[in-house]
Amino acid sequence: MRLDNKTQRILVAVLKPQLVTYKEVCILVETIYEQLKTPKPIEELHQRLNEAGVKWNMSQLQLFLLMDSNIKKTGNLYGAGGNNLNTIILDIVDKVMDGKPIAPIRKIMEYVPNDITVSGEEISKIAESSGKYIIHSNGAVLMRTKN
Repeated sequence: MRLDNKTQRILVAVLKPQLVTYKEVCILVETIYEQLKTPKPIEELHQRLNEAGVKWNMSQLQLFLLMDSNIKKTGNLYGAGGNNLNTIILDIVDKVMDGKPIAPIRKIMEYVPNDITVSGEEISKIAESSGKYIIHSNGAVLMRTKN
């Protein structure tokens, strides 16, 4: 999940009648991102999400699409931007941290493609800004936040 804390809180508040947990919001957002790997008009996206079990109304979907900076609108098509540095680094961190409570930053750096130059400090800042991870006091380890 790549939303900042403010956006997450707004989503939970807007969707509160339907959703009660942060985890449910994360699952729904990931479903939307999956659908937006290929750009789609909002009507098609709404229909596909309903088929996938996401029962948002059109206003809720429009609000989400407007608020999420990872989603780009070109003409009448919405798509998920997936090639900026933050997105790439967060995907790597998520994969390395999968099922683990902590991971050394040097371990994460091993998975960064050779054509990307990023420091351990940058990885730490990107991971921490996601709201899903915090930096251990030693500065060398990422830890999952407690949800």
